[in-house]
Amino acid sequence: MHLHYFRDPNGNFGDDLNPWLWNRLLPGFFDDDASELFVGIGTLLNHRLPAEPRKHVFGSGVGYGDLPVQDDRLVIHAVRGPMSAAALGVPASCAITDAAVLIRLAGTPAPNPTARCGLIATGHSMLQFDWESVCRDADIRFISCHWSVDRVLAEMNACEILLCEAMHGAIVADALRIPWVPISLYGRLLEFKWRDWLASVKMEYVPQHITPLYNATDLPVAQRIKNAAKRQLARWGALPAKAAPTAPPKRSSQRDYDRAVGDLERCARLSGSLSAEEQLDGHIDRYLQLFQATLGTQLQVSRSPSPHPSTTPQ
Repeated sequence: MHLHYFRDPNGNFGDDLNPWLWNRLLPGFFDDDASELFVGIGTLLNHRLPAEPRKHVFGSGVGYGDLPVQDDRLVIHAVRGPMSAAALGVPASCAITDAAVLIRLAGTPAPNPTARCGLIATGHSMLQFDWESVCRDADIRFISCHWSVDRVLAEMNACEILLCEAMHGAIVADALRIPWVPISLYGRLLEFKWRDWLASVKMEYVPQHITPLYNATDLPVAQRIKNAAKRQLARWGALPAKAAPTAPPKRSSQRDYDRAVGDLERCARLSGSLSAEEQLDGHIDRYLQLFQATLGTQLQVSRSPSPHPSTTPQ
């Protein structure tokens, strides 16, 4: 069986969790035979799934693009949440939670916080502005989603609380019992996948909105031309209202920058959230039983330490 996941050329924490996690939990299980696919972590259930191979879905979700072809080659064992189950028309019992929760079984190091707060942005946001500099001015540890999984985990474990724009930053923080706060830097996140996952842990998506920042000179030439065209169309009233947020200003002002720093400082003072421990353990037990029943194999378990020692969320 071949491990199927999205391979971002720049690296992306959520996607890169696949080889990191599954090869630890199922050592020696995967091979290069692409006639049968294992579909795990990521918003992968769409029309881009290869049609011909048999596909076994363990914890992925719906969100981008059209739904995949649903025939006997698509075998859904578990999905990310109830919204994915409803969209696919599969029984509600298939909704467990995002499979990244299984990082609790991977034996990650115990948290050792040396910083109050860290921030994990999406790759899209990092293209718009140098958020590392903003974090530095807000006394927040910047964590890039493009770093290796090991480096991201080490940086996360060094924080008392995490501001998460990247959903899998929040999922892993929750699993490792590091309190987290959902944030939105540009208001362009796919809320469906957040709400889908959070419904599986009985929480709601209420992000903290940060003042957006832009630096057009940091963008590729093609993107700058595209943005300039959108700004002109917006001035002429020819841009649909729903597309207006995609026409950013050429460059943010110092006033905008100061506001963004202030927004992050305010968020860093929040207590953060965690889902219920008993609920997480129940999801993990369901996954353990599922793998035994469907693949005839047990996950190789080395439970991670928890809870996080320094912060009690509200």
